[in-house]
Amino acid sequence: MILAVAVLIAVGIALVRGGSLKRLADVPLQAGWIALVAFGLQVYLIYFPEPVNQGLSSPRVALLAISYLLLFILVARNRALPGMALVGAGLLANFSVMLLNGGYMPITPEALEQVGHTRKVMSMEPGARVMGSKDIVLPRAATLAWWLSDIFVVPPPFPLPTVFSFGDVLIALGAIRLIQTAMRAARPA
Repeated sequence: MILAVAVLIAVGIALVRGGSLKRLADVPLQAGWIALVAFGLQVYLIYFPEPVNQGLSSPRVALLAISYLLLFILVARNRALPGMALVGAGLLANFSVMLLNGGYMPITPEALEQVGHTRKVMSMEPGARVMGSKDIVLPRAATLAWWLSDIFVVPPPFPLPTVFSFGDVLIALGAIRLIQTAMRAARPA
């Protein structure tokens, strides 16, 4: 969610600053198809989840890990682009905390309650999957590297209440930098 909001804000700011959407097409992104495959895997895993975290031995966790490895390849291939280092650092932060906690992103029951998403879980028991996300319910005390998990809460009355991680912030900042640079860049003569 935070990434979509960041992209929309970045595009809006770039347009106000005289940028052009057409310049985004000039970004020399290598192997962009990798992103489509990785996000396709994640969409499948998000919208067809296991009801309970099955741990690192789950085939779904393996697919999630593969999607992240594909994204790491994409970032490495495009590391010269502005913002890619931040995107890579954010992906690494998210992937690390997920691996440390059974393969999914930990979120506390309190954070779910603050954003009104308790209806998205079958139970608030530790390890329960949150429907429509890559999250599992874990109390703070049971979460390894808690500071990297979904801890930042944007509650109602925000139109789209959400919880996000430090890694998500880094990914969003990297995307903003890339979009701002690309949309404001002068076209080659």
